[in-house]
Amino acid sequence: MLSNHALNALKECFTDNIAYAKFKVGGSYYQTPIEKAEILSDGRVAITFLIDHSISGTITVTEVQLYDHSGRLWASKTESITRKATQEGILYRFAFTITES
Repeated sequence: MLSNHALNALKECFTDNIAYAKFKVGGSYYQTPIEKAEILSDGRVAITFLIDHSISGTITVTEVQLYDHSGRLWASKTESITRKATQEGILYRFAFTITES
């Protein structure tokens, strides 16, 4: 069994190594910085970023991704999030539960 110290070290690996996110609109990916990387009080790892207002008009985000400092993909998720033209941005959060089984 992994110790609590080892599990926490794995969680910190996420918060220390995720460098930026990308989101897909149409056929293009857009890079955005990480707003917050933290370990929540319930033990989940949360990585938060903003899908900003730099793309005009109504958009649909179809994929979100997380990358490390070397540009390697760590996580991706298919989505279908619509942002209307009048909204300024979408705050998005990946939440990971790291357990031993």
